[in-house]
Amino acid sequence: MVNPEIIWLDVQPSLYGFNCRLVRRLTACRKVKRWSFQHDPDEACTIETIHNLLRASIVSSKPRPHVIAHGISGTIACLFAQEYPELFSSLTLLSVDTNNANHWTSHYHVMRGQLPCSRDNILTHLASKLFDIDDQRIIATISKLLAKCLDSDFVISSLFSNGLRGHLQAPKVPTLIINGDQDFVVDKASKIRWNSKLKLGDHYESVDAGRHFFHFHKPESTAKKINTFLDMIPTSPFPDFTPSNSLTAR
Repeated sequence: MVNPEIIWLDVQPSLYGFNCRLVRRLTACRKVKRWSFQHDPDEACTIETIHNLLRASIVSSKPRPHVIAHGISGTIACLFAQEYPELFSSLTLLSVDTNNANHWTSHYHVMRGQLPCSRDNILTHLASKLFDIDDQRIIATISKLLAKCLDSDFVISSLFSNGLRGHLQAPKVPTLIINGDQDFVVDKASKIRWNSKLKLGDHYESVDAGRHFFHFHKPESTAKKINTFLDMIPTSPFPDFTPSNSLTAR
């Protein structure tokens, strides 16, 4: 029996490099594809647009793929799985809260609107909180990547509003949540919030001393948690759908 492939859903490609250590560990025993979304900064875009493109890309996948996503990509993946559970074998979310509006970008916009600090200063501060890194030269480089993400990638919040409201529910597919216990974006109480929503067979994992990008610092232990979860999921027959190609949306 063919094992389902993993699709890594990525709507903020400027930060994809922080996922690569974990992806390399996962490819040791599984096939991993990246589904990346990019759009013109001047082009209107909604979550529904992303969902339509994603569905067209994976609707013909057999067997159904396992989907993994981090941060806001995870929120979008979870909302998709709630609507189209028949398209997934499982869902793994990294650094995702039940609160739809809770992402590092929304924290940035709140800080930018309330603090008398420059954009660079706030991004430098955020970089030091999101990553377990003390080297100021590396922090400066990361802050530039965060700025690039804000300027060119999909971001749902702004200085004036947040486009997402409500709370996530665990979809009908097997779901794994992994959050860092030192993440200032998705705080420790997220375990309580998720546990009230998870169904039988779902799992919540906490990473000791993990920050928002814990999988960058601890790829081996994170890969072990994911592989253990995926090994428990049986492969089931996949219904027929209209075929479509491409795993990249632009």
